[in-house]
Amino acid sequence: MKKIIILFSILQFCFLNPAIIKSQQPNKTKNSKCLCCQSKVRFDDSSLEKIILNPEDVIAHPDEFWASDPAYKLVKLWHKKISFPVPIQKWVELIEPFKNYTHKKRQTNPQLVAARTMIKYEKEFNENAIPFICSFLPKNCPDISTTIYFTTAIIYSSFQIGNNIVIYGPLADKDNLLIHELFHQGFEKCKPTRHENGIKDSTLNQIYNDLQNEGMATFAGYKGLKQFPNIDPDPLKDDYRFLKDNEKFSQLLNELNDLLKNFPSLIEKEVGKRILKYNILKVGTTDRAYDVIGCFMAMKIDEKLGRDALVATISKGPDSFVKTYNSIVEEKLKVTDLFDKKR
Repeated sequence: MKKIIILFSILQFCFLNPAIIKSQQPNKTKNSKCLCCQSKVRFDDSSLEKIILNPEDVIAHPDEFWASDPAYKLVKLWHKKISFPVPIQKWVELIEPFKNYTHKKRQTNPQLVAARTMIKYEKEFNENAIPFICSFLPKNCPDISTTIYFTTAIIYSSFQIGNNIVIYGPLADKDNLLIHELFHQGFEKCKPTRHENGIKDSTLNQIYNDLQNEGMATFAGYKGLKQFPNIDPDPLKDDYRFLKDNEKFSQLLNELNDLLKNFPSLIEKEVGKRILKYNILKVGTTDRAYDVIGCFMAMKIDEKLGRDALVATISKGPDSFVKTYNSIVEEKLKVTDLFDKKR
């Protein structure tokens, strides 16, 4: 009888305390309101399989492959975006060696192995990567669901375009690289819409936009090294090492500031525009200034003002990113700000 009374008392106490009942229920509110957290990443290695397992068919009809393969439709769009001609003949030459492979060698190709490894890891990757990426994006960020295509014989190691991502086959299992590209996916959906007046404003905004976009993507990857440790081993793109190399860092900061300081005079003439276009590609992308300097900027804002302040610069735009960073660092570390002069 004593046990029955005790049990009744416990049940009565629980029913009279809504807080206890509430604490026993799954907390669905937070995730249900976060569209970003409900995103889903899907891996697709069909393009890679076609090229490596059936290179004869691909080479026999190259134009048809570029026009019909889902990954290569995106590759074609990327070439158009960066104004780089589609190198069909060179591309065929890159695929030719696969024709000499035996059936077994094709099936055990390292690129295919890497891609299939990630496909097995897809569920776990989603569980870990999606909440991590969303922590670097505004709270009202929409769904960033995407398909990540693995393919080969492309000129870039990876890129994000539209609602999709393309990864070069040998890097398919580099989950840190995928984090970088997923941030781009979110950034493109959350950045403010700009209506620039003419090529001057458009080009200037693009420089600062790319600095913020690449920088914050690199920072997200850097912060995720413990959770997503597999990185691209390319020594020419070793952004995390460049970040800690004082000499390299100073060189890149000087290059970026020189580019920005020379911008007003170069943009006024046709010859200058061509020089500017070359310098933007060299300094920002080839030399890695966007990734390394932009990452440092994001890191400093995150350290000194907090994650919310860093994320807020996405919604406000690249001018906010530059001004926020410049307000917290000493003069020698500042990035040239041309936004005030633009207005």
